[in-house]
Amino acid sequence: MASILRKIFRKKKNPPLKCEISLDGQPSLMESDPNHKHTAACFIDFTPLSVLELFQSQGCVSCPPALPKIQAAAAKDPNLLLLTYNVTYFNNSTGWTDTFASNQWDARQKAYVKKWGRDGLFTPQVIADGITDGTGAEEGDVYGIVEAARGSKGAMEWHITLDVSELGLRIDTDLQEAEVHDVLVIRYDPKLQTVKPKKGPNKGKKLKHVNQVMQVMKVGEWRGGNLDVVLPEMAGMMGDGLETVAVVQQGAGGPIVVAQKV
Repeated sequence: MASILRKIFRKKKNPPLKCEISLDGQPSLMESDPNHKHTAACFIDFTPLSVLELFQSQGCVSCPPALPKIQAAAAKDPNLLLLTYNVTYFNNSTGWTDTFASNQWDARQKAYVKKWGRDGLFTPQVIADGITDGTGAEEGDVYGIVEAARGSKGAMEWHITLDVSELGLRIDTDLQEAEVHDVLVIRYDPKLQTVKPKKGPNKGKKLKHVNQVMQVMKVGEWRGGNLDVVLPEMAGMMGDGLETVAVVQQGAGGPIVVAQKV
């Protein structure tokens, strides 16, 4: 009887704040004067869109407690876009294959970690504009991570904007030469999706997924100066239920210097 009572009243052990994994494991279209040279006076101060990338797994025991906080914090900021990437690291060890996981998202997370010179990675991980990161597990974490990234971008000595039209993307800047940046189009599913794993540490739990990324496409490169990027497939993007955001990122694992919903 005593052993039964101990079992009933045993205090549940809280899950860790993060699940760590070793890296060894696994012509001008929109401007009348194409020769115009922008200066800082051409740009109006406003709060630009920030991108918060969430790397998670349905097999990560640390994710369920953190995800509602991360999702709620992101939803409160109209100038913040949450993008969710599910990774594959826990598929073999838990016996549950993450329904959204992709090796492509593994590679994207690893690119950040390697860029920062780290030996390992963790989930959940939230990365703001490719600059700052954390678990987002504690109240207020997301706010601090995002504000730190915005502060870093606000300290840049040059300006850049990204506009969208039916013809494509338009980059305007007062920086005439820059390192090569990738122009990416990211497609995500805005529907709230709930998955209940049938195996692993999260068996039976209802895991909510928000803005699940379905595709990342490189559509061009920016090396400084104004640039038009034609998107011939934009018509084909409509009507499939997915939403699109374009970003300009300084190579794999680099900072996202500007983003704009398409």
